[in-house]
Amino acid sequence: MNSRYRLSLFWRLFLPITLMILCAGSLRTWLLLGEERAAQNQSMQSGLNLAAAVMQPIIAEGVITGDYASIQAALEQQVRLRPNIQRAEWRMESARLLAARPPTAASYPDGFARLSGIEVCELHQPISLAGADYGELALLCDPAPGRAAAWIRVVSQAQVVSGVVIALFLILGLILRTSLAALRRLIEAHRRFPEDHSTRVAVGGSRESRLLGQAFNGMAEEVEATLRALALARARWEHEAELNRTTLLSIGDAVITTDAEGRVAQLNPVAERLTGWPAVEAAGQPLTAIFAIVNEQTRAPVDNPVARVLAEGIVVGLANHTVLIARDGSEQPIEDSAAPIRCGNGEIVGCVLVFHDVSEKKALQKRIGWQATHDDLTGLPNRALLADRLKQAVARCDRGQHLLAVGMLDLDEFKPVNDRLGHAAGDQLLRLVTARTLEVLRASDTLARLGGDEFVLVLPDLATLAEAEAIFGRLLDCLAQPYVLEGETVRVTATLGFTLYPLDASDPDTLLRHADEAMYAAKHAGRNRYHLYDVQHDEQQQTRRERAEDLHRALAAGEFELFYQPKVDLRRGTVAGFEALARWRHPLRGIVPPADFLPHMEGNELGCELGRFALAAALGQIAAWRAAGRDWRVSVNITPQHFTAPHFLDDLKAALARHPDVPPQRLMLEILESAAIADIEQAASVIAACHALGIRLALDDFGTGYASLAYLKRLPADELKIDQSFVRDVLDDPGDLAVVEAVITLAALFGRDVVAEGVELAEQGVLLMRLGCDIAQGYGIARPMPAAEVAAWAASWQPDPRWALWADAKWEMSDFPLLVAQYDHLRWVKSVLAFLDGNRLSLGREELADHHACRLGHWYDGHGRQRYGHLAAFQEMEPVHAEVHRTGCEIIRLKADGRLQEAQAQARHLLELKDRILEHLARLQREMLHQA
Repeated sequence: MNSRYRLSLFWRLFLPITLMILCAGSLRTWLLLGEERAAQNQSMQSGLNLAAAVMQPIIAEGVITGDYASIQAALEQQVRLRPNIQRAEWRMESARLLAARPPTAASYPDGFARLSGIEVCELHQPISLAGADYGELALLCDPAPGRAAAWIRVVSQAQVVSGVVIALFLILGLILRTSLAALRRLIEAHRRFPEDHSTRVAVGGSRESRLLGQAFNGMAEEVEATLRALALARARWEHEAELNRTTLLSIGDAVITTDAEGRVAQLNPVAERLTGWPAVEAAGQPLTAIFAIVNEQTRAPVDNPVARVLAEGIVVGLANHTVLIARDGSEQPIEDSAAPIRCGNGEIVGCVLVFHDVSEKKALQKRIGWQATHDDLTGLPNRALLADRLKQAVARCDRGQHLLAVGMLDLDEFKPVNDRLGHAAGDQLLRLVTARTLEVLRASDTLARLGGDEFVLVLPDLATLAEAEAIFGRLLDCLAQPYVLEGETVRVTATLGFTLYPLDASDPDTLLRHADEAMYAAKHAGRNRYHLYDVQHDEQQQTRRERAEDLHRALAAGEFELFYQPKVDLRRGTVAGFEALARWRHPLRGIVPPADFLPHMEGNELGCELGRFALAAALGQIAAWRAAGRDWRVSVNITPQHFTAPHFLDDLKAALARHPDVPPQRLMLEILESAAIADIEQAASVIAACHALGIRLALDDFGTGYASLAYLKRLPADELKIDQSFVRDVLDDPGDLAVVEAVITLAALFGRDVVAEGVELAEQGVLLMRLGCDIAQGYGIARPMPAAEVAAWAASWQPDPRWALWADAKWEMSDFPLLVAQYDHLRWVKSVLAFLDGNRLSLGREELADHHACRLGHWYDGHGRQRYGHLAAFQEMEPVHAEVHRTGCEIIRLKADGRLQEAQAQARHLLELKDRILEHLARLQREMLHQA
């Protein structure tokens, strides 16, 4: 190292500065010396000139006067007074005067005399006056005083420079002392930092020192943080490396890593076992040397995935059916994938190959594949394999001229045997049936099991129907032979239905369905037989299926909606609730009548779907009405199949759960009487569960079924609904009147509410109140309407005044003919007016012309006269009644003559007469009430 870098900072600063000062001082001294030389030389020359000027007159006068003593004295005086003049001499021819003194002793170094450049100075001055020559004056100047003065100046200058250097040394030392202390602290901290990373330097001193200390401390903190991060990273790396190593050793998959050239870097134990190569021997080998793979089916070599990974930098998986050939030649089917290993900058530095043995998986897949197409119990093809076999058989039949028989076989009385002897015996029976059937069938035939005791037979290449019947006959005879199960001999027969392709030119699925239908037809015909499918009968079934599909689509598309028919309290004149009735709003046909779709929903899942829809829609409408301040009860019709379905109560609870704001008491369910008594125990259980939920139930169309008093007692229904077929003719048919009265009486005896359906006339309502039925519904009150129209109807509806008139009256059935008389009169008038509109006349000639021969006339002359003959209103009615008949006959005559305008004028008169008759009858009713 250069010696100047071994000097301390102090000397490296001090020496250059001192040198600079010395150079400057030397230069200054040299310049000063030059100035002094010039000044002393000039001073000596000036002194000589001045002395010569002074001596010249004195010498001239002394020579003239001959006063040589004065000249001598003047010379001595000049030598004495002027220190620089060492010798003064006057010479004139032979005369010579001299004044001198010894040289001044030198007070400076000898070398300085030469260095100073101040030399001896002489002056030879001729003395003349007025042109006369008085000799020559010679003066000699002594340089010692001038040299001494210059030396003093030089020494002074050197002292100043020395003083400056010393002062500089002291000042610089003082300044650097503090600065170098900070540096020393920094050096010491730097020395200790490698061993103690928490070392920091105290910040102080000059601004530069503070900045330097802060910089060092900041750097130290960054270095310490970096070292800590490096330590943590190293620890993590070591942990991850150990984890990876442990994982690599314990992982169930084989793992091989390579470098960027595809040479093996590492194998885990699984890879060693599968390839047969120890990791030590495999290291550095090309991957292709230890990982040889071929296609399982073609045995062709498979491209090594690692080469592609290294070339394209993508993840690559092996194709299916890849086999690894180990070092010893053994083979294992494998699945693998290869991925690139990249460094931080994305450069590919190697590849990792992960693979595993799938021998067990392949075996499992094979087993699952077999199980997916075969029945576990019998080993027969299942539904999936049957579909393929049947499809192939149909295709082969299309190519040839043969018949294909597709049969559905079901064991008779299998369930009792299975229940009595146990499932093990049942399974044994199924296996025995399978064995016997296979013995009868041909090698080209297919026997499949669908499940339970249902089997499918596919018989291709049949020449005639008789051939199929012969095989099926032998089969049924064989299956009917006794079986020995659990040491017990049992007899089981079979029923078989079949269809023939292409006589039944259907698709495979439809062929199976036709065979199934034929099998059920055989069972209905007595079992232990076979039956050929009837194509014509299936067309009707197809029509029903298509309509069912339309209905299913309509339900899914939201084409169904609920109409609401009011139920009113006749006695109070209020709205008691509504019955929700399903309507199909077809996009092309408009509103489809219920009779066109409800029959297609009976006996299938569509009835359940409709029920779920109706429950949801009705509860939603109840919630909407309650929000609008209308707390109406709504009844919903439930189909028999839905009511008896295992999931009915779950459907009901789910619908209620979606509308927690609707009290269950606002919902009523209506079920058919026939559905309830079909399984009375089940019905009673479901009704009880509904009661637990707070829901009431009504028996709809009561009186049309065969319910006995015992049934009604066991059914906890809350309400009976009288079928409209009885209510419609209750005023005309004594039998209907008896049924209505009986149902109302039964309801009262068993504490049930009662509702009458089909009320179309106000008189029917009056009669129902008299019999004890206050709640009614029907077209005479309101037709079913969309929910949007209900509020407006309820606001505008007014009950018939006759209901209020008879609501609180106590009257006997003997007054019932009075109500009938009013009804008969209205019917007579309507018949005449209908004829005028072009309809057939429903009145006989006598009933038309004679006012005593009509039903009102019969009442008037008989029961009416006996009970009301004393009343003025009754007596005043007869002439009006006679005028009614006369007017009616006139209308008929005018219509027959083609005089329509005159007939219509008479019709208006007839209406006026009708109103007068009704007024008389109303007066009779009021008078009877007043008497009561």
